[in-house]
Amino acid sequence: MDPYHKMLQKLYEVTKGRENVDVDFVDLTKKAGYFPSIDSIVSQMKKEGWVTESRVNVLRITHWGVAEAKKTAAGKNSTGQVEKEAKRLLAETREFAVLLEEFIAEQSETRLAELSSKFSAVSKALEAVKKA
Repeated sequence: MDPYHKMLQKLYEVTKGRENVDVDFVDLTKKAGYFPSIDSIVSQMKKEGWVTESRVNVLRITHWGVAEAKKTAAGKNSTGQVEKEAKRLLAETREFAVLLEEFIAEQSETRLAELSSKFSAVSKALEAVKKA
């Protein structure tokens, strides 16, 4: 996430999405470690229409800023969920490969049942990735 969206997220969190709250952006950028870039961040955020400046470096989030912050937060969460589910799928697939090798070495009904059960788990994990 770029610094503009990070600071927009911080501004959104501080204002709780309300458009009539003045925020001292100097304090916010110092806490986030972006103070040296405050001028370019404010300039870009104003250019995008995400904020208005009531006084120098005192910002108010706009309805466009609220919408962008929500969109950014939703994208971040869904990406994290996909990654989590994909890692789970990878783990299930590795376990399936081990069970398959064991079945090849020793064919038995119990090994086949374990293999079938693990295949079902892999299928469920794949569906979870698709839904994420």
